[in-house]
Amino acid sequence: MHIYELGYHSYEESQYTQLYHEKKFNQNEFEKIICQAAANILKGYKIRKGERISFQDINFSVAEELIKNFGFKKVNFAATFNVFGWANILDEKDWEHDRDEQLNLLTKSLRKPRQN
Repeated sequence: MHIYELGYHSYEESQYTQLYHEKKFNQNEFEKIICQAAANILKGYKIRKGERISFQDINFSVAEELIKNFGFKKVNFAATFNVFGWANILDEKDWEHDRDEQLNLLTKSLRKPRQN
């Protein structure tokens, strides 16, 4: 099993999807597969002249295309740790309404006296 990642990033957000495939592709091969999957997706779009389409717009569809037509499968994680990234991890009041249980757990554990 070989794990692959596709996604996008911007100044405000990012999204990444991890997929796996039984076959090992090098970087160039994987990029060509992504380009083909994106082309397949856009064939189904009615694109108007001057319309702007970003990878963010099709990212999810490309991942689904890789699964449907290229033999990729979704990675099932045994556990995850994803928290709101702007909050101060040492202050439970910072971004108080955007914090979740995992972030609060981290803050509490970091405030405990450390043992060497």
